[in-house]
Amino acid sequence: MTEPVLDVNANAPRAPASARTHAALIARPDLLVCNECGAVHERITIARGTVARCRRCNALLGRAHLMRLDALLAFAIAALLLIVIGNTAPIVTLDLRGVVTQATLPQAIKATWDAGQPLVALLAAATALVFPLCFTVLRVYLLASLLRGQVPPAFVPAMRVLGFVTRWGMVEVFMLGTLVAVVRSASLASATPGAGLFAYGALTLLLTSITAAGTHSMWKMASQLGQTR
Repeated sequence: MTEPVLDVNANAPRAPASARTHAALIARPDLLVCNECGAVHERITIARGTVARCRRCNALLGRAHLMRLDALLAFAIAALLLIVIGNTAPIVTLDLRGVVTQATLPQAIKATWDAGQPLVALLAAATALVFPLCFTVLRVYLLASLLRGQVPPAFVPAMRVLGFVTRWGMVEVFMLGTLVAVVRSASLASATPGAGLFAYGALTLLLTSITAAGTHSMWKMASQLGQTR
């Protein structure tokens, strides 16, 4: 079910919202800007389980989720811990005729690099480690500051970076590729999933829940606090 908000600037140029636009509107909690086309909307209350879309370009403006900011912070902290576990514990253990081999994610990325596949190694490192780590660290930093009643320094740039890493974090794709590799390896050797793989499985669920909550509640709280830097 979709419940759009009122477009109060339908004649504005069609252009993505800039950081300056967000900074100007953060002092106006009654207004909301579309990140895709720059249209300004009047914020209204929508029912839980529904979403708000831009009347100009139909882009998602926000959703009414059930999670509070403190719950999102708890999820983000848990996700950060799972990233640590996922990168320090073995992803898979292979037993080939008595020769046991274990590999963590950083070791697997290094082995891919050494095998002459630097592009694949860089993509794996970015989508499975760098972007998810940036996503969770930014979430913890921003949510913890807002819940203390403070707008964190560089709030607007941090939110824009958060939007970028959200689009490029592909832990679920990494999980699918890893599961396929484990299944194929099972035909050559005894393959046992490790704690790192289970950690990334749980991380996928947490990141999906956090991403589904969106960021508009964070913008709204920052607006209510009445200032940005």
